[in-house]
Amino acid sequence: MKRFVLPVLFLLVFSAGCHEEKQPTAYNRPFTADSYERNFTSNVFAACLNEGKPYATYSLARLNRKPTDCDPNYKVTFVNGPCEGKTIFTQDVIERTSPVGGGQLLKGEVVLRNYWNPRKLDKDTSQLDRWNRGVVYDTSRIDEGVVELEFPRDKNDFMASREFIFIHNVRYIQKPEQKEPRTWL
Repeated sequence: MKRFVLPVLFLLVFSAGCHEEKQPTAYNRPFTADSYERNFTSNVFAACLNEGKPYATYSLARLNRKPTDCDPNYKVTFVNGPCEGKTIFTQDVIERTSPVGGGQLLKGEVVLRNYWNPRKLDKDTSQLDRWNRGVVYDTSRIDEGVVELEFPRDKNDFMASREFIFIHNVRYIQKPEQKEPRTWL
């Protein structure tokens, strides 16, 4: 009996020692950069305040219907922000954006920036629901992770307000192509 119990006991102790704790995978973590970015790629940005103005405030919205030949308006439902849950028809929609992430920014390029400007990207993304268009003014501090943007109020505003924004809060606008809102003589 001793010959039978000793190998079984050894096998049980060995298998218990080899048991390793399962690490969380990327699919069940509460916050990852991939899930944060997936939120932007699966939704569009639509103007919820001051539609059609250079200082419009954008929020994430679910695209319900694209424009057609008969109706040039998008139908969107806001998923966050000041207009959360509201369904509207609008033409002021940004369909596709991408993160800047230290990429090449050119002076005069129109980008989308987050209204909330924390130093680090937190797990709490509830503050990331208000966005504004801005014009790149200065990229001399891009190696520090900061870019200076201008925020014009109308097409004749030559003394626009300027702010330093962290790069992780700036996104390229890919579709539709955006032009500088001001008219230069």
